[in-house]
Amino acid sequence: MKFRVDKVLQGLIDETLDRDRLGRGGEMRGHKPIFVELLSDLEIAGYATRYLDLKGRIAWKATPRLRDLMHDRWLDAVADFDADVA
Repeated sequence: MKFRVDKVLQGLIDETLDRDRLGRGGEMRGHKPIFVELLSDLEIAGYATRYLDLKGRIAWKATPRLRDLMHDRWLDAVADFDADVA
């Protein structure tokens, strides 16, 4: 089964997979179990939602709540960088 996710969720998933691949996430697991677990956790927390795409396939996208959270974290990172540079 192919999982269809938007760019925001794909970024989070890639980051999690990279961390696991480097051995920082505890035990090494396969790609698919991590992917499924992360999507499930994000959906339960209200950060991802399932929908049907234009071809009638199930897909996931980030909710506005997750987008706002990520934007706030990005602004914090930029502010921290500017404070360190100045």
